Amino acid sequence: MSKSQGSVARCTSLAWLLGCALLCVAQSVSGSPAQEVIAAVRFAYGLEDEYWQHPEAYPTWTDIYRHYRQGFGPDLAAAMTAHTLSGDGDRATWVPEQVFVAELGVNEALVWFPTPQAFGKGGLWGLEAYMVLRLRRDADRWVVYWGRDQSAPPAQ
Repeated sequence: MSKSQGSVARCTSLAWLLGCALLCVAQSVSGSPAQEVIAAVRFAYGLEDEYWQHPEAYPTWTDIYRHYRQGFGPDLAAAMTAHTLSGDGDRATWVPEQVFVAELGVNEALVWFPTPQAFGKGGLWGLEAYMVLRLRRDADRWVVYWGRDQSAPPAQ
């Protein structure tokens, strides 16, 4: 099983195990809707690193906002722009190794992934153990429009 398909070993209840097994099957199909959502999360969460590799390519607030808008809804793109311009150098995002799709509709999705130790309790941001995101279709692509950290993954 590849990293993108998650880890069934983390599942504890029978219902949860069956849900993870179905997710792994869905994710194994290249180009599946679940894979599109997972790719969108990884793309969005890679935009900050992309910015810092070439900050000179984004000289204005509008340029930075447009950059983040590729993967985030308007409010999160504005927040990411403000964070980037704060100049403290702390990264707000990371590209998750595992992304689990909890809900998937035609135009909305709910995903979650483990928070890395560097961002978790005692780390840079003191986040809870899991990040939970909502995505929406925005024209022809998925974008992250809501997110929060929490102590457990969303109920299935």
